[in-house]
Amino acid sequence: MTPRLSPLDHAFWCLESPDAPMHIGALAVFGGGPAGPAGPPGRVDAEAVAALLARRAQRIPRLRRRVQPSRNPLEGPGWEDQPDFDAATQTVCHQLPADVTADPSDPRLCRIVGELMARPVPREAPPWEMHLLSPAGIGGADGEPVLFLLLKVHHAVVDGLRALELGIRLLDGHSEAPDPADPEASAAPTPLAAASGPAPLRLLRSLPIEARRTLRATEIAASALLAAADGVDRALRHPSPMRPPLLRAPATSGHGLALPALVVDDVRIIRKTHGGTANDVVLAVLAGALRGAGERTDVRVMVPVSQRGRRTATGTPAAGNRLSGFLVDLPVSEPDPVARLRRVRATMDARKAAGPRRGAGAVALLADLVPPAAHPLAAPLLRPSAGLLFDALVTNVPLPDRPFALAGMPLTGLHPLAPLARHQALSVAVSSFRGRLHLGLRGAFATPELSRAVEAAAAELLATC
Repeated sequence: MTPRLSPLDHAFWCLESPDAPMHIGALAVFGGGPAGPAGPPGRVDAEAVAALLARRAQRIPRLRRRVQPSRNPLEGPGWEDQPDFDAATQTVCHQLPADVTADPSDPRLCRIVGELMARPVPREAPPWEMHLLSPAGIGGADGEPVLFLLLKVHHAVVDGLRALELGIRLLDGHSEAPDPADPEASAAPTPLAAASGPAPLRLLRSLPIEARRTLRATEIAASALLAAADGVDRALRHPSPMRPPLLRAPATSGHGLALPALVVDDVRIIRKTHGGTANDVVLAVLAGALRGAGERTDVRVMVPVSQRGRRTATGTPAAGNRLSGFLVDLPVSEPDPVARLRRVRATMDARKAAGPRRGAGAVALLADLVPPAAHPLAAPLLRPSAGLLFDALVTNVPLPDRPFALAGMPLTGLHPLAPLARHQALSVAVSSFRGRLHLGLRGAFATPELSRAVEAAAAELLATC
């Protein structure tokens, strides 16, 4: 039996467009260790490392699968192994220009990575790519070899956490670990199909379940419509570069990229002094950074919330992406950094108390209630909707804080990269690793100025402790 895409995975697949690809990514920084395969001291053989990565990717079942459209218009597409699949064809080496340094925050490196991220992954093949980027010079400040690995995987394949888990399987000592992605990513059966007994009895039993599902869908849809109307009102009353006029995004909005980093201990000190969570601190820092970069209007962000722990009506773990979210207004207009953090904390506490399955932020849950045949039809109407619901995406991707290496080179940094929706100027992904909080900023607002403003906003908050 062909495993089907889950409803949300199918929605992600249909929502993609050439100017707004729906893949997620991560830029991994390797350096500070011995030379790679066949590499002289101070250098690394990038081609040999690419061959090593391809061999490991070849063994991961999830990376051998492509999307196969269904012949039945009432069914969603499925996953199938690509015949004669060769992972080496999707693993590319790049020699960086001589003026690009080994510093991940180098604007020239960010420009190259941003251009690579803006290109869609293949849809006719397994939807992922790997790009290995090697500096032309010796490497890091101490002369050790440095490599950058950009991994891109379509959001229909994995969520952010599963993408990182897949990436870990490419590293030394982890290539034989079990495939973390759902091997049978079939959509969960509906309560009606899962019930047993004669058809009239199954229908009768399903009525309360379907009534609750319909009520919840109506509540979420109504909240989303109200939020979209509010988004139009905010765009008219408070024009801002974060909200392009008439929702027309700049043509180059998907190419911008910046990679700032914060010190985890600084975030802990701020939390200990002012309360809240690490995510609250990040949101407050982002609000301060946008203000420092010249924005003066409050910005509404979507904060995704994983629902992977939830089970289907049959009691089995839900397959594929399972996401909800909170809509949070960042108090960019507030000049006091402590007051910004308090307002963020109060808003997040209120959203958590209401729960992730209610309100406009839960709009992704509607995918479970839409027939598969409706996704391709609804996608053209829904693509512009993100710009009405929220101005930016801010997601936190947890990463095990353990030592990792590739071809003997230690992993020293990992910047997650989130999709950038059409008509939006910023997406933010955050991951903590080895005492640093690595951020990946994408979009027209993802500039060196905003990167510096992130670090300045964190220092401003730290100074109040």
